Amino acid sequence: MLHAAVGLLNDHGPDALQTRKVASAAGTSTMAVYTHFGGMPGLIAEVADEGMRQFDAALALPHTADPVADLLATGLAYRHYAIERPHMYRLMFGSTSAHGINAPAHNVLTLSIPQIGERYPAFAQFVRSVLRSIEAGRISVEPVDPNAADAAVVATAAQLWSLMHGFVMLELAGFFGTDGSAVTPVLGSLISRELVALGDSPEQVLQSQRLAVGVG
Repeated sequence: MLHAAVGLLNDHGPDALQTRKVASAAGTSTMAVYTHFGGMPGLIAEVADEGMRQFDAALALPHTADPVADLLATGLAYRHYAIERPHMYRLMFGSTSAHGINAPAHNVLTLSIPQIGERYPAFAQFVRSVLRSIEAGRISVEPVDPNAADAAVVATAAQLWSLMHGFVMLELAGFFGTDGSAVTPVLGSLISRELVALGDSPEQVLQSQRLAVGVG
């Protein structure tokens, strides 16, 4: 039933998540929705959780010798998931809902790096890439509190996440067209400027961008 609900959401949007439609797609009775999930709100919460699991898997890319290229590749995978599954992406991040249900959200800025790895594997990919980029001397993050170095890493990863999410939401809304032509001049330029502001060189960022898209 969960698989059927995910398929309905991806193909037809949140309005398709109705008891009869899910039961029909799954080849079960409507009562099964209540037996296994306690009703549609419970099933939809599971759908959002499944979306997060798929999202986590999509962003779990192998590491290379270039942490900045890995960070940029994670961003490309992030966008690809959102473009391929726009209804799921919107449900996961609260810009749409079905029966008033969204994926649960928590303040990631209050979590330690290990806690983020356990609870938010997708965001942890950004956190780890930022940390590796710092360790490689590509960027520098100065914590406001010397005793809160991890918090500065998390905040920097959150800045990059915010850039990605903002771009993706505008692209999904149609403000940047539908052919991906805004990725390089808008998203690529924006993240490049952020990395340079964090201490990387424009030349190194350009090389990492080429590696991230497989042309380095």
